[in-house]
Amino acid sequence: MRNDKVTPVVVLGGGIAGITAALELSRAGLPAVLVEKSPFFGGLAASFGCKATDVCQKCGACRVEQGLRDLWAAPGLTFYPHTELVDSRSENGLLRLTLKSQPQVIDPQLCTNCGLCLEECPVPGAMMSAASAENHPRFAVNPAVCLHFKDGSCHRCQDICPTQAIDLTRPETQTQLETQSLIVATGYKPAPPPARGDYTDYSLPNIITGWELEEMTREGGLLVRPSDGRPVRHLAFIQCVGSRDQEHPYCSRVCCAYGLRLARLVRHRWPEVRVTTFYMDLQNVGPDPQEFEAAVRREIELIRALPGDLTATADGSLRLRFLDEASGQGLFRVVDLLVLAVGIAPGPDNAKLAEMLHLKLDPDGFLKDGQEDIQAKAPGVFLAGTATGPQGILECIAQATQSVRQVRQYLEAKTGNPVT
Repeated sequence: MRNDKVTPVVVLGGGIAGITAALELSRAGLPAVLVEKSPFFGGLAASFGCKATDVCQKCGACRVEQGLRDLWAAPGLTFYPHTELVDSRSENGLLRLTLKSQPQVIDPQLCTNCGLCLEECPVPGAMMSAASAENHPRFAVNPAVCLHFKDGSCHRCQDICPTQAIDLTRPETQTQLETQSLIVATGYKPAPPPARGDYTDYSLPNIITGWELEEMTREGGLLVRPSDGRPVRHLAFIQCVGSRDQEHPYCSRVCCAYGLRLARLVRHRWPEVRVTTFYMDLQNVGPDPQEFEAAVRREIELIRALPGDLTATADGSLRLRFLDEASGQGLFRVVDLLVLAVGIAPGPDNAKLAEMLHLKLDPDGFLKDGQEDIQAKAPGVFLAGTATGPQGILECIAQATQSVRQVRQYLEAKTGNPVT
């Protein structure tokens, strides 16, 4: 049976790759449905702050904000936040998808983003807020944590909402969609620190991840130690945490650029802070890698070694012991704050999606790219972004754009009609 009518293209994942794909489909005049598992669009990249010092650092974070602004104005798009794919069947050249949406208890037409619901919620994590102000509403209820959805014992947010935008009685819903083509852009999760080793001993004070340092840079003010609020005088980064080890042997590729840009931002914001970065190898960063590395070395102490012994000092600082590459001697640094630059791990739903959509996983757990093989077993399915492996924001944008070209070619071949 031949389908001459082009159905809306479904895009799974509302991060930068999914946003780019949806925008490119809209520009091509193709209707599209954008499905995001979390309540908010923008993905993990939306929580990245601008790394500009006195000049742009080409981190790409601004592309996410601009993509979100363009998204809401683009024609032909339908949005499903807080929604996941729970079933997929292929029949007569169509993919029949079942989507499950969590209760949308905050009415976007009534919500003014005052934030009172977040302030008054008695349970941490029950009310969530978006990293990007481009989302509306900026708040959402997490049914897995909210007391109302557990036992009906709390409806504080509904009672205090000044515009009556919150209705906790709204149920979850299921939606059936038919599509000829699907773009999977479900992203990644931050690599957890190794289950064993010094970096995971959180009984030691003042060890944070790069994500937590992002929060500090957004808040502004003094850079202080979490344990006692004392100003940080010496900060250290450790690269390759959660990747390039026995359990995760691959390189996350973007951590060098991320960690070094964040280190330069610290030096720019707080020039009195000394910064040391421990690394194994450095990936090329930016359009002129040699100039970038030279600039980094002028501002930051780079040590090619990974500390193997961490101990706390009497005043709450951390003593990091490492092997000096040149002399072979054991040396140490004492720092006020230690930042773990964690890498990219496969998305938590990759195995389930692979089984549901007849895709393959690579040895590291990412969705295996290779369009000829995919189209043989899962016709109409295309991949984009970090669902396929570690890559940066600009690479995700380029790959998503390419995926839309492949979708257009596929639909033109399937319908016999040009897709413009």
